[in-house]
Amino acid sequence: MQLQRHTISWPRQRLTAILPVALLGALAVVAGCASFPPASFPGSGDEANRGSGGSSASPSASASDAAALEARARRSAPGDQAALQLQAARSWLQAGRGGEAARVLGGINGPLTPVQRIEKQLLDADITQAAGQSQLAWQKLSAIAEPTGTSLAPQYHHSRMVIALAATRPLEGVRSEMAAERLATTPAERTQLRRELLAQLRTARERGVKLDPESSQDGTVRGWLDLGAMASDTGGSSINGAIEAVRWRARYPDHPAAELLASALAAALPTSGRLHKIALLLPITGQASGYAAIIKSGFDFAWQQLPADGRPQIQIYDTGVVPVNDALNQARSEGSDFIVGPLTRGEVDVAAASNITVPLLALNFLTAGRSAPGGMYQYALSPEEDARLVARRLLAFGQKRGVALAPTGDWGTRVLAAFTQELLAGGGTLLAQAVYDPAGHDFGAPIRSVLATDQSFARKTRLETVLGAKLEFEPRSRADLDFVFAPGQAGNLRLLRPQLRFQYAGAVPVYATADAYAIDGGVANQDLDGLIVPALPWLVPNSGSADNVRAAVQQASGDNTAWQSNLYAFGYDACQLALAIAASGRDQRSVHVDGLSGQLTVDGTGRVHREPLWARITRSGEPRIIVGTPQADGSANSDNRSE
Repeated sequence: MQLQRHTISWPRQRLTAILPVALLGALAVVAGCASFPPASFPGSGDEANRGSGGSSASPSASASDAAALEARARRSAPGDQAALQLQAARSWLQAGRGGEAARVLGGINGPLTPVQRIEKQLLDADITQAAGQSQLAWQKLSAIAEPTGTSLAPQYHHSRMVIALAATRPLEGVRSEMAAERLATTPAERTQLRRELLAQLRTARERGVKLDPESSQDGTVRGWLDLGAMASDTGGSSINGAIEAVRWRARYPDHPAAELLASALAAALPTSGRLHKIALLLPITGQASGYAAIIKSGFDFAWQQLPADGRPQIQIYDTGVVPVNDALNQARSEGSDFIVGPLTRGEVDVAAASNITVPLLALNFLTAGRSAPGGMYQYALSPEEDARLVARRLLAFGQKRGVALAPTGDWGTRVLAAFTQELLAGGGTLLAQAVYDPAGHDFGAPIRSVLATDQSFARKTRLETVLGAKLEFEPRSRADLDFVFAPGQAGNLRLLRPQLRFQYAGAVPVYATADAYAIDGGVANQDLDGLIVPALPWLVPNSGSADNVRAAVQQASGDNTAWQSNLYAFGYDACQLALAIAASGRDQRSVHVDGLSGQLTVDGTGRVHREPLWARITRSGEPRIIVGTPQADGSANSDNRSE
């Protein structure tokens, strides 16, 4: 049996950096006469929005304000210029134009008041942070005396919060937000600060910053770190969402972040009153029994998390013994009101041809060209969809020219075909492709073929023949590559990735399907350094609520390592999907599950779409969520990068 992995998603956009923008309009009131809030001057039309708790000016408005402020400063008396220039620098920074902000700041030559000198230092730290130099920004900020009792105090604490979190100092970041809250004058201002802190804690976590509640004795700080470690921003539902919310409230009663719980954690997955008995059709015996056992374990663990009085009954039907049609008929006659399974593609085709009278969630896709009948849903893990997802991401990032290396055999042929079709349809170009024998260990020949280094060797040989002497030689790979696509299983990629680097492709982004990473690879995964994959949250550290589920499963499993498989997450999410679909009634497009395999939604045909996390394998051999620009994606594959 060929188990399938499924991922369909547009590239997930993440924050590129935590920019130290000015305090939102909510803090402008506190700021008083300091020049750091969004610029306001006669005729700007901005005064009406100030202090109302609304958001700060848009980037385009900030840029316009900045230019106008500069012009006004040039026309002003020398004693008034510095205040206007400081406002202009802050507005340029709000507009995302740090270079302009630095230019204006460097051009301030007039006399400054003590508060203005501090503001200039603060702006310098913010500009440094905006340039991505978080540690240097923290050094600059740490040298600034806290402007207690001045109108700069709110901005100081806000900037300290942003820079501290970017500089991997979560304790300082949380404490700074707490200090800023004490200066806020309205509930709306405090709520806005809390939302920003939570968003930045989430981003810090995704960058690999450990948010450890045990690192502080302060209950408020601990609560923020705990919430940030598991916060989601997806708006989906999950079994674990309600459990986490109850646990967090019990640990941190009266915590200021309690008002954010509904948006911070996945909503509780509804247990439909119409769902009383689920039939689970799996090949418990036979060739696919090993896969089925892992899926069943994941399904069972999810079911056990449900409140005892809300759990539907589960009945197992072994399709390794009982034909699919017979199992379906038996499940219906025995009162099942939802069916999960079958598993293999052939069995799913048979199920689609039967009389489906209750909702059925198939654990594979139908054969291409076949349509699902009403009441049938399809959920699978598919390497072909991984390949399409990689192609879409490359196109979205402008990485349109590359090469592909795929394993020989049917698996590699299907995956490469899916990738090529998606890439070409989006205007990309596949410059070369080659296959490698997955049973081998030396992939040098196909690598040299797609990188064109074999042409360098050929030129060297011709020159040596003409000159009659040995030449000093360093081959060069082709210079027109935006990417290398190298799908394959984990064992093969651990060999292939180092050989790509050896063949002078170390700085080219290398993408693979999720099959390339297996958690049980241990230290051997260090050989995957730099590889980019569409990963399941289940296997990625710092992936939010999945971390808590993984810890609970690991503790309950003892020496059993079956949970380390993608299929465990697949089974867990099959249970979640069954509950969500049953509760949705006929509105299947409202289904949105915050799953261990990704963000799961259902389209109008009943097909389940999965949005993964994009992760890069680090030098330690662990996947890390990618948070950055497309340019960072590419450059981070360089052998000279720093972790």
